[in-house]
Amino acid sequence: MGGAIALIVGGCHNATTPPSTPPSTPTPGTYNYSLNVANIRPLDTASGQYVLWLKMRNDTAWYSKPLTYWTVGYGSLDFLGTISLPASPDSIETAYVSMEPKIFSRSPTSVLMIGTFYPGVDSAGMSSSYSGAIGDYAQAQATAVFTTKSSDTNRARQEFYLMRLMGGVPLPSATNMPIPPAGWSYGLWVLDSNFYPLHKFFYGAFRSPDSSDLNPQNEEYPFPGGYNPAPLNDPGARLEVTLEPNYAIQTNRPNGPSPLTVLWGPLKMFINFNDSLPLENAWGSSALQGVLRISP
Repeated sequence: MGGAIALIVGGCHNATTPPSTPPSTPTPGTYNYSLNVANIRPLDTASGQYVLWLKMRNDTAWYSKPLTYWTVGYGSLDFLGTISLPASPDSIETAYVSMEPKIFSRSPTSVLMIGTFYPGVDSAGMSSSYSGAIGDYAQAQATAVFTTKSSDTNRARQEFYLMRLMGGVPLPSATNMPIPPAGWSYGLWVLDSNFYPLHKFFYGAFRSPDSSDLNPQNEEYPFPGGYNPAPLNDPGARLEVTLEPNYAIQTNRPNGPSPLTVLWGPLKMFINFNDSLPLENAWGSSALQGVLRISP
């Protein structure tokens, strides 16, 4: 009798309690991505490429995809394509966008933006200001001085430094210019749009604006800058400080400036000895913001 009662109770329990849903298994496969980024420009293929990187939860590997297809929006680019993943998009934890050479390693070297995915959400906001990304340079300031130690003071029309002179003493002129993160350095350029193609003169790369650049040739002062035979008194030219991926400056001969302008100033026709040029901050149009979406 006790056994029969036990059977009846067990039967009632099975009828009223629905079976639990087994946890879904992540599905490997190919997924669509769309990445909308504001304040970005296409890269010259000779200068490198943008690459999307994804990290999955509980996985140490990086999954990468060169961003080779895009459409142009109003002040933005929309990158579109597919990426192969070992699990469903629900397993994505973090996304990175970096600048890389044509042949790149298995992990990002020059990170631009970072975004975090949360379970159940198929999109992530990405920013260059997040920790681990390229950083924020909106407060950076600097002044260039056209000067020389040569007895021929006309040489100042072809020589400048990021510094200031106080009573004839050279001092650093840059303020609020942080040391760039790993993978990045500042680049110093003179660009002249009066010519086609654009004339590009590279004056060197530097990590700290308070010291010489990384290849201090033709320099008489211990600050970024130096002498170049090309004249600087062309009103169509400009001086720019950019952020450059380290792979591009290894030979000290990059193909051209990156799209990441920190400071700039227009050059003028008449340059006198010890003239100064305050540089304007351009980071507002260079800071990157984006949204990445991953879907089946």
